[in-house]
Amino acid sequence: MRAPRLMAMLLTGIVALFATGPVLAFNWTANGSFKYQDREFDQNGFTGVTPALPIRFAKVEVRFKQGGGTQLLATGATDGNGNYSIDVLNDSTVRDIQIRVLTASGIPDLFLQVTNVNGSKVNYAVTTGFFLAHQPNQNLNAGNFTGLIGAGAEAFNIYDVGLNSIEYLKFLNGTRPGSSQELKLQWESFGGVFVNSYLGTNVVQVSDFSPYNDTVIQHESGHYAIYNFAASDSPGGTHHLTNCNQDLRLAFDEGYATYFGQSVRLHFGLSHPQLYVKTTGAAGAGNLDFYFDVEDEDPFTCKGGASEVTVYSSLWDIVDTASTPDDSPGIEETWDAMGSGGTLIWDVMRNYLPSAPAKSVEDFWDGWFIRNEGSLGSMITLFGKHGMDFKHDLAEPNEASGTALELPNNGLPFHASYFKDLGNGAGGIDQDFFKFSTIVGQVYKVQTTSLVGDANTSLSVISTDGTTVLLSNDDRSALDKSSLITFTAPTTGVYFVKSFHGPGWGIYGSYDISVTGTPLQQGSGTNTPAAGVSVSRRIADVGGATPASGNPLGGFSEGDVDQN
Repeated sequence: MRAPRLMAMLLTGIVALFATGPVLAFNWTANGSFKYQDREFDQNGFTGVTPALPIRFAKVEVRFKQGGGTQLLATGATDGNGNYSIDVLNDSTVRDIQIRVLTASGIPDLFLQVTNVNGSKVNYAVTTGFFLAHQPNQNLNAGNFTGLIGAGAEAFNIYDVGLNSIEYLKFLNGTRPGSSQELKLQWESFGGVFVNSYLGTNVVQVSDFSPYNDTVIQHESGHYAIYNFAASDSPGGTHHLTNCNQDLRLAFDEGYATYFGQSVRLHFGLSHPQLYVKTTGAAGAGNLDFYFDVEDEDPFTCKGGASEVTVYSSLWDIVDTASTPDDSPGIEETWDAMGSGGTLIWDVMRNYLPSAPAKSVEDFWDGWFIRNEGSLGSMITLFGKHGMDFKHDLAEPNEASGTALELPNNGLPFHASYFKDLGNGAGGIDQDFFKFSTIVGQVYKVQTTSLVGDANTSLSVISTDGTTVLLSNDDRSALDKSSLITFTAPTTGVYFVKSFHGPGWGIYGSYDISVTGTPLQQGSGTNTPAAGVSVSRRIADVGGATPASGNPLGGFSEGDVDQN
């Protein structure tokens, strides 16, 4: 009889223990969703369409009113659709409940936040109203709440743009960037920031008027991607799309950042992925500041690797296909046979560029083939369309006087490039030899023109022996990297020209070279006709001249030379 009684007492004690402990405290769940109001755009600026988009993977707080403020009760996160469900434990008090979502990550492997610019950096929040006298044994459905334009939506659009860049990096790398690579975006409506920029150390600063300039923000996230996973030698500073002769390193860094931002939009199937659009940020439709099309190079057009325009257009042409949802869906240029999806470009950026000597589009080209990405013929065609001749010119092989190409001395230019194919598509240092025929005492002008892609030419005129340098010129002037040599031939014969790349960050590029011979001056003398030829010359009498036959405007006729 004692055993059943003892068991009953034991069970009673266990029940009493749990009745007074935290396990049986009232639990409830808060659920709902958060969205923010977006502003769609096209090449004319804002379209006026403002859809509500989910606030994804953001931190959510359940708070209760206390005094003049609130206190934290529980935390959670939205999912990819902006929904949340948060269990509140150990709450046994009737409270006034409020729920808010922050511009900060709510999941463990996402390191992303948006803060203000000045003073203490704090996250933005969109907050529900209070749910009064909430009973702790009842779940709370807070419903759907949308942050509106002018009332919190701006910061969450910046957060969403940053999230897209992080998720694209996850696609490329396999994982999201780690805690030491947290992307921190700063914006403030009156923050005194008027230029969008990447400040280094994972910080992107968004100008006061750019919270909805998605492509501008994603461009800056491209710099963040380079900083953390590739490398850059860019000197930074001011850069302009109209400048077709930038520092090669700057051109590649800025061009790649633009490409990265647009490829994020392409990857997620967002509208107009080929359009980079900057608005004034003002309310309502329109308000365009400027735009450009990375597919068509419209309205900015350049040639060669010293332009960010040609860099982003070339990289874009590698990844886009006929299925790209641009302004010509289903259509692709006949010369563009590429479509790598971006993973090959990223492989070069991450696994080759950090060791490259100068980190320009020339290094990217070499890295593409050193990393065995392939498609040599298609790449030559594609880059050639953008003025980058990463191939042998028609004079090759001409790296010595013995294989020099002969140039006419009539001034017609020959198009050449400083590119030596090492056998796998990658290039090396190239020098070009040319030759031209002379007449003793005649003056010749040897020059380079139409330099493309930082092709800083240097010229030497070499004697008929093929080795003795007679004259040299590097730069035509302090502001002109082309070359000019005026040469008076000491003998009749064949002379040589050596052309090689002068000092600079690049070793490739293309140029035109020509030789112009100045005719010998004719002195006074007599002209004796050949035997058997009679010459007559009729000059009309000015005083009694008659108009030339068939000339309605009148005038005077002069007889042709008659040869009988």
